[in-house]
Amino acid sequence: MQEVLSMQEVPGKQEVPGMQKKNRDQIVFSQQPTSGSMNIRDAEGLSRQQGDQACLESNRTSTQEELENKQDVLANEAGALVALRRELQQRLGVERVELWLDQQVIFQIKGGVSPETSLGELTLQVGVPTPFQRDWLRRRLLKPLRACCQRVWQCDVNVIFHVLEQEERSPGKATNSEGWTGGDGKAVRRDAKVTLVEENRPAARQQPEGAISPTGKPCSSSTCQSHARSSRTRKIAEKRPVSSARRASVAGHGTFATFVAGSCNTLAHSTARLTAEQPGRYCPLLLYGPSGVGKSHLLSAIRQHARLQSPRLHAIGLTSEEFTTQFLEALNRRSLPSFRQKYRTLDVLLIDDIQFLARKRATLEELLYTIDTLHKRGSQVVLASDRGPGDLQAVSPDLVSRISSGLAVPMDLPDYATRVGIVRNLALRMKVEIDQQVSTMIASQVTGSARQLSGALNRLLAGSMAMGQPITPELARPALAEFSQQNTPSVRLPDIQRAVCEVFCVEPASLKSNRKSRSTTQPRMLAMWLARKYTRSALSEISDFFGRRSHSTVISAQKKVESMLKTQTEITVADRSCHLEEAIRRVESVLRRA
Repeated sequence: MQEVLSMQEVPGKQEVPGMQKKNRDQIVFSQQPTSGSMNIRDAEGLSRQQGDQACLESNRTSTQEELENKQDVLANEAGALVALRRELQQRLGVERVELWLDQQVIFQIKGGVSPETSLGELTLQVGVPTPFQRDWLRRRLLKPLRACCQRVWQCDVNVIFHVLEQEERSPGKATNSEGWTGGDGKAVRRDAKVTLVEENRPAARQQPEGAISPTGKPCSSSTCQSHARSSRTRKIAEKRPVSSARRASVAGHGTFATFVAGSCNTLAHSTARLTAEQPGRYCPLLLYGPSGVGKSHLLSAIRQHARLQSPRLHAIGLTSEEFTTQFLEALNRRSLPSFRQKYRTLDVLLIDDIQFLARKRATLEELLYTIDTLHKRGSQVVLASDRGPGDLQAVSPDLVSRISSGLAVPMDLPDYATRVGIVRNLALRMKVEIDQQVSTMIASQVTGSARQLSGALNRLLAGSMAMGQPITPELARPALAEFSQQNTPSVRLPDIQRAVCEVFCVEPASLKSNRKSRSTTQPRMLAMWLARKYTRSALSEISDFFGRRSHSTVISAQKKVESMLKTQTEITVADRSCHLEEAIRRVESVLRRA
């Protein structure tokens, strides 16, 4: 029996063995196949076999592509992590990524690739310092991180969060400004603030081995610095508020090299340098003194020097006003955990103008807890204020209690020798040529802070440019006289009396009385000494004002106070024992605020 299949014969088509041409429009299949022919069942089996082979080939191709993706990820680990970072920033936002993945979070890619290796063996390890950070990041970052890995690397990746060992957190590991791991498993931290500061670091500083540029390619020291000055970094710098300590750092003024040390600040200078070299040695450290003596300069110098000693060290410098603003923003946005993670995991925290926190109870409480946490971690806290520990009692007794466990170092107004050095340093920085006579003239006539010395030099420079003459003693003499008259505060006898009474907690009438008790005679003698120092009043005028019969009493009080200063005698101030120098510093601080 024959089965006939009607079909249009295709011209030129090759005849299939086993077919017999019956006529022009019909093809007859023989019931007995000839040699080399196959029946319908054999054709169906061959078709299924070919389909299975095609499926296997497709799977083998897909697996090969995934293996090649894994090989590309491991071969260019640095570029892969940079791409992952960018994808995270697009998904979560730049600010959130920079806040969550700070310099203490370390990324590493581990795993080998071979035809026998399963895709799950490619692992992204996320190392954090504490178990709390591990659990916190795992809850918030695990799903987005897996999705970003799948999108960027085109393969499944295991994401593991773990707590770093102490050796992995040591400052000796190599880092780069972009902050993600480099090749060969070298861990590098992510820190946008470090990136901003590194733009202004000296060019001679060597970049660590394995450093990568923002493009993800290994780079040399010079290329890394050029990449750090990219437009992306500048945009981030424009958005972020810059603290006062950082402004000094960027300007290049806040370093130990540009700080002029003298007898008025030797202890503060040496302590600050030791603190920068050994963070945590004195915690907390308080630098206090009047405005313009170099407190903010030393804060910036500590931060710069500590970062140069340990590139991976995380340090933040800001004013107390900025700390308060960021704390209130965290309260309003309900992001206190992020705020606390940022400041309680630091290596060095520097806060200027701590007296600004007076009557800010919530901010003070947050700062106290931050200081306690950093102290337990062995980190360094440096504070600066225009008031000493005694005057800070009015701000917060608990803050003074914590300062007493560390170190409080005073800074005075510069003496004559220090002022001469400051003038020379300022002249070099401003590229102004002045001779020795002019510099000594400035130092002798302007007895205030370094800011006033800078203002006096600017006044001379402006006069020299206006008149088209070099800065000579003849040009400087009238200009300095005018400058001193404009900037020297006028102190009167009632001002001194009011300041002494405020510091010693005595009544004005008691200073003019005939009492011989120590609580009365000591502030009276100090008031007469200050009157001789800060006013041009005659001896008789001073004696009459304080109810003394003769001007010899004023001379005797002046000699007595100078003798007590030489012997470093202690006196009673508001029922507390205090060095005479500290008492004078407090009275002068009140006079400057008057």
